[in-house]
Amino acid sequence: MKLAAGLLLIIMSVVHVIYGENMQVRALRAQGAEENLVGAFRVMSLQGGLLLLAVGSIEVLGYAGLLRLDGFAAYMPAGLVGLNVLAALLVACTMHRKLLGMIVPQLLIFAVILTLQIWSAAG
Repeated sequence: MKLAAGLLLIIMSVVHVIYGENMQVRALRAQGAEENLVGAFRVMSLQGGLLLLAVGSIEVLGYAGLLRLDGFAAYMPAGLVGLNVLAALLVACTMHRKLLGMIVPQLLIFAVILTLQIWSAAG
């Protein structure tokens, strides 16, 4: 389960950055967004991708026996992913309701990842 969660997170990190760059940056530019806004979006997209990559790497290293997280620390990778999901939900529910329909596929994938992470941390 740890390996599956880690690999899914690493894949999501790559998708996060590529989708952000290829789809959303193009859309911002097409709408005439200022270069500062495009740059800020790129930074946030890369930050999110790197966070997912780091957490995925921790999970893979844990699976390989190269990193061991005990007690409360075993749940930290799931906590980081959970905070990421919670932030997306809060923004979508409180400020941008149109986003809810767009993020449902992501939420389903992250629900699977979180389930795998929690099961592997508990077991």
